[in-house]
Amino acid sequence: MSTPSNPFEQIIIPADAPSAWPPAPIYWLILTVTIAVIVLAIILIKRNINKQRIVKQALTSLNQLQESNASFAQLNQLLKGVCLHYYPREHVASITGQAWFTFLQAHNSQQNTPLFNDQKEFCRRLYKDNSACTDNDFSSAKKWIKSFPSQVKAHQKSTLGNQPSAGKAHV
Repeated sequence: MSTPSNPFEQIIIPADAPSAWPPAPIYWLILTVTIAVIVLAIILIKRNINKQRIVKQALTSLNQLQESNASFAQLNQLLKGVCLHYYPREHVASITGQAWFTFLQAHNSQQNTPLFNDQKEFCRRLYKDNSACTDNDFSSAKKWIKSFPSQVKAHQKSTLGNQPSAGKAHV
């Protein structure tokens, strides 16, 4: 047998080109990660929209209460309703009196200025008087409602940071 003079004549060309299916494992991994990121982004966007809607509804209700010269107890019900969207019912619904005032203050963005004056005044107006709300009450409630979602995040981060790690004993 003689060897051809052109070296490319020795190359044997396959009859069928290799198929692109099934794709290599790295492409499956890229597809899975892309789908997971898209699903996670959709979930986070929906959650954010839902929280914004809660605040917007609460502010609308607050404006309606202000127009109708609502009582302090009605304003308190609105604030407790907002809290029920962020915390479990067992945690928020049973809080009353001084503990409720402390809870509201713990989630107040302006920690140095008490919400609704002082604790005794708050309890007196809430349970003994059927007093109407002042403009100061409505403005304090408006600030509190707007800042409440960020205060919940900050409060949850601080409580998570204070919890002991699993399996580690603190002395």
